[in-house]
This record gives sequence, structure tokens and C-alpha cells, in this order.
Amino acid sequence: MSYKWMHNAARAIGTLVDHSLAVAATPDFHAWRSQGVLQRRLLRGLARSLVYGTMQLGPNGRIVDATKLYWSGLGKRQAKVLLSSLTLHFRWLRDDPAAASWVQAASTDATASIPSVAFSLAAELAMRKQDSLLTHVRGMKKEPAHALPGIVRRQTKIIDAVPTFPAKYVAPFLYKGFVDEAGDGDEAAQILAHLIFALGIRESEGFHLYATDIQFIRDEAYIFFHHPENGKINKGGVEISRTDYLRDFGFIPRNLDEGSPFKAGWKGMAGDDLGTPGFFLPIMSLRRRTTMLLKRYLLVTRPAIMARRPASAGDHPFLLVSARQHDTLHGVRVGDPYTMSAFDYSWEQAIKWLGRCYDDPQMLVPDKARGTTKHGGRHFFGRFLQSLGVEGPIIQRCMHHSSLNSHRVYTRLTASEINDVLQEAMKQPSSKSKFRDMRMAFMAQFDDQAFSRQQQH
Repeated sequence: MSYKWMHNAARAIGTLVDHSLAVAATPDFHAWRSQGVLQRRLLRGLARSLVYGTMQLGPNGRIVDATKLYWSGLGKRQAKVLLSSLTLHFRWLRDDPAAASWVQAASTDATASIPSVAFSLAAELAMRKQDSLLTHVRGMKKEPAHALPGIVRRQTKIIDAVPTFPAKYVAPFLYKGFVDEAGDGDEAAQILAHLIFALGIRESEGFHLYATDIQFIRDEAYIFFHHPENGKINKGGVEISRTDYLRDFGFIPRNLDEGSPFKAGWKGMAGDDLGTPGFFLPIMSLRRRTTMLLKRYLLVTRPAIMARRPASAGDHPFLLVSARQHDTLHGVRVGDPYTMSAFDYSWEQAIKWLGRCYDDPQMLVPDKARGTTKHGGRHFFGRFLQSLGVEGPIIQRCMHHSSLNSHRVYTRLTASEINDVLQEAMKQPSSKSKFRDMRMAFMAQFDDQAFSRQQQH
């Protein structure tokens, strides 16, 4: 499972332990047990606490929390994620004999001091009922998700266009941002930046590329992306998984390399199990330049770097490699896979150079709202396709979205773009008579002569 899934599962167990301990520490705990309402207090109470929080407003206007947890409400959507994880865990506990025997609750006298006892009580109750914990959420009436409804109002979120890298700065950023006057610089970062803008990839996806994933046909680069674990690669005429292939080099897939400088996430690309192609923006100069950079890197730069790599370090198939040793990155050696930390640093320096070069240091800083992050480059790709009139299913395929709805964020317009649309609509008014009559009746009041007569009256 993904790191995010594991994080949510661990968080769900932690919230259950914390909540169970809090309930067990309340004066009414033993009364609830004797009254047969403990299950509701432990399980339904957890669901309510996740959705709405645990804090209330007391009669004197002060915040009170009988549980002493002081949780803010997560809302139903995030609560469902955690409760789904707990439901899966309880099903495993129920079906695994060793786990089921561990769950048998010990004496309730120790619940306030031993977390495992409080957890066991909740788990035993959940397993006995054998229902999904989501049933507790479905039965809730709609209430404000904020922990203190009526005191702090949730701000209305204006759905605006996604933050996009400023179009006028894309070319100088790509061409000069990663190299100095002598032409030296971070070639791996420059290639990744080109792939983000030209192919619309997520920032982490380029770190999983192998050298063999790049092909040149009629002097044009074709790039294929594969799932870092399950993607296939040919070895001696036999297709094996990339996990097995990396094992021969002493590596594991980078999305699984937790706690390592080589860690690179993988959200998923539609078709990545078989290998999915990258689709270039229809700008031939950008594609030719990306092809040139990749060809030079594969034929000149990467071999030169790997020649300086210690023989004891061995080889690996990853396309992008570190050009020098990084003592600050846990001893990353020459020729090791290029790291996301190194790319972050190079991107930040390139943005700062852009700000100095164009005397715009306020706008040109790495900032999500300004669109100058790496994901802002991916947004630029999607917005550019939208500006060309490319249909949604094609944008979906180009950006490797699993859902068709994902592309719609790129259809949102900025304020200036909305004004342009309105002005263009006035130049080409609708031919439908009903709306034409409404429009003409209204506009007749604002021609020069009518306006002059109204001024006189």
C-alpha cells in the first residue's frame, strides 16, 4: 500500500487509542459499561469526535472538553478515511486467530493507565458487532463541522483558477535558470524542469525514469513512464517487475525507500502498469530542446559522471544521477540516483535568479499561490492545453489522470480571462430572440441619446 494509506491507517489506530483512553478516564465510564452503552460511547463517540471535534462552548463562554483531547473537527470526508482504515483493521483482527486472541479485553480497572486495554475494549466491541464504523457517520444529522459552531464561521472559498507558472517567464526559466554564464549548472534539474513543462508530469515522476525509458525516433525523444514497483522491464528476453530488476542492483523502488534521501513519491499514472507515454505540448522548439538535453545527458553527461563513481558503489538503471557527493544528504555519492532535495534546491535558486534578472523579487519566489512551484509548471501544461481548445478526455490522457473530472480544474478562468470572455460575448451576441429582446430593451436605456434625456429629467 502507499505511504499515505499507511499513514492514515496508523493515524486511525492512534486516534482510537487516544479516544478510548479519554472515555475510560471519565467518571461515568463504569456506569456506561453496566448500562450497555459503552459501545456507543467508544465507537459512535469516536466517529462524532472525528467529524465535529471534542470541544464545546461552556455557559461562561469558555471552551470546555470533557475528554481533554481538544480535537478540531475533521469533517465527514476525512473522518470516513480514518474510520474505513479502522474497519479494515478490525476485520483483519477478527479473521486472524492470533490477533483475535490478543484482542480479548483484560480487566477494565486498568483502562485509564494501559492504552492497550482501552484499545482492546473498543476493538472487541467493534468485532462483536461486525459492522463498518462508517455506519456511525451515515446516521449523523448534518451539523457544522467546526468544533465551535456559531463562534468561528467557516470562510466561503472562492473557486478561482489554479495557480499557474507565469507564462512570460517560462522560456527564460527553462533556458537560463539552471545554468551559469559558462554553461555549467544542474543538468538533471534542467531536464526535470523541461519534463514538467513540456509533458505536464508531477515533480516526483521523473525520478523513477530509467535510462532505457528514453527512446529516440527520427531524432525526437519519446518518454515512457512505468509504475516503480509493478512496471515491467525486459531482462534477457524475459519481462520481470521493476522491483525484481532493482534487486539485482541492491536498490528498492524509490517510492518505498522511506527515510532515505532517494525517496520519491508515486501518486499513480493511468496506464503505468504497462508503460504510458508522455505527451509533449505541441511546441516543436520545446520538444527539440528537451530532446537535445536528453540526448546530451545520456551520451555525454551521465557516462562521465558514472565514470567517476567508485567501483564499489555499483551501477543502477536510473536516468538522472548526482553529479557530486552531497555530505549534507546523508552521504549521497557521485552517480547515486538524483534526489528530490537537490532538485528542490536548484528550482529555488533558478526562481531567485529569475527574480533578480527581471527585477521582480516579490513575484518571483517559490510560492504555491504565485504558481512558481513545480506543480505550478504542471498546471501551466494543463491550462495551455485548455487554451488550445483541447477536449477534456484528451487533457485527461495527456496528464495521466485516472478520473475525467480531474482536468476540470484547468477550465477555471482568472478574473481577466472572464472579462475577456464577456467582452467577446458582446461582440457576438446570441441570435435567440428571447434573450436578444431582453438585451436590447436594457441596452437602449444606455445609448447616448437616452442617457442624455435621463440626465435632463
